[in-house]
Amino acid sequence: MLMNMKTVIHGGNTLSAALKAKIAPTSLLDFSANINPLGVPSELKKVLTAALDEINVYPDPEYRLLKQSLAQHFQITDKSVFVGNGATQLIFQIACSLRQKVALVLAPTFGEYERALQQAQFQVEHYYLEAKNNFTLNMDDFIYFLKATPQIKVICLANPNNPTGCVLAFADLQKLVAFCNQTQRYLILDEAFIALTWPTAQSYVNQLTSNDNVYLIHSATKFFAIPGLRLGYCFVKKPQLQTLLRQYSEPWSVNILAARFGAAMFQAQQYIAETQHWLQTELGWMFQQLSHIRDLTVFPSRTNFFLLKTKHLDLQTALLTHRLLIRQCSDYEGLDEHYFRIAVRSHQDNQRLIKYLQLLMTKEG
Repeated sequence: MLMNMKTVIHGGNTLSAALKAKIAPTSLLDFSANINPLGVPSELKKVLTAALDEINVYPDPEYRLLKQSLAQHFQITDKSVFVGNGATQLIFQIACSLRQKVALVLAPTFGEYERALQQAQFQVEHYYLEAKNNFTLNMDDFIYFLKATPQIKVICLANPNNPTGCVLAFADLQKLVAFCNQTQRYLILDEAFIALTWPTAQSYVNQLTSNDNVYLIHSATKFFAIPGLRLGYCFVKKPQLQTLLRQYSEPWSVNILAARFGAAMFQAQQYIAETQHWLQTELGWMFQQLSHIRDLTVFPSRTNFFLLKTKHLDLQTALLTHRLLIRQCSDYEGLDEHYFRIAVRSHQDNQRLIKYLQLLMTKEG
């Protein structure tokens, strides 16, 4: 029987917020979803248009063109690539494929890890990160904890972590992977935001070997601004894990539009460069501006969102009156109603958010 499943609230639910505020959804400026503000690349919109001519036939169930394109870009073999209807679908698939009993997730982190593991009948334990340390993970302490809890066989981490934006040092990841291999544990490593980091963080993909008990997950959703299209992909090099994952794969999990988009997306080199320039410019500016707002704590982040804390005001409700939507974080394990997450958008949009944050916090103070 299923245990009581964790309830997860997601960003980007503009319709619910608009109904609450009794306004049109299109009038909201959405800072609750961490999506590239540059929008879908124009050349890839043409790919989607051309793919409409193929919707009357089934996609290739092996997704050979898509996997070949991803394998070529990341310089790995086709058989190491798995694709799905967004990264979340792959997380659930991986959880089902792992025949273990006890898993560990960070707190706070993306809530769907726990839901996926619960659905797969895992007992889920939490490793709590502390605000006084900016929610960073000390890898030596973490491995010491794992040594003392041998019943934990599956570890799920996000790099960068959501909602904190913290990035693990590459050397720390190497330590953890080596530890998992030595102790027969499995690491689900979600790099959904790795391409949206500044300074640019190194993906673990080219460090993976056929001996590693690692599932490495990526997402096209955030970087290429396609949450309505859905495309995730996973890299697994260990043959035994590949076999297990194939056994739990669903047929036609990626629609033809997403498959064609994914096969072409890394050709959008100008868009990729513009995204990196935007992030380099806006991330530092946003942190500086947020840091100067009274009674507001902003935690350092290396990706396109920030975690905030204030005990003086319900920021989500207050900003909604100005048609700005942010993410309230009380549903994250380890956080409460005083925490909020905001996305980094265009400079003009960011200026508007900062303006109203300053106004609201000044009034409250």
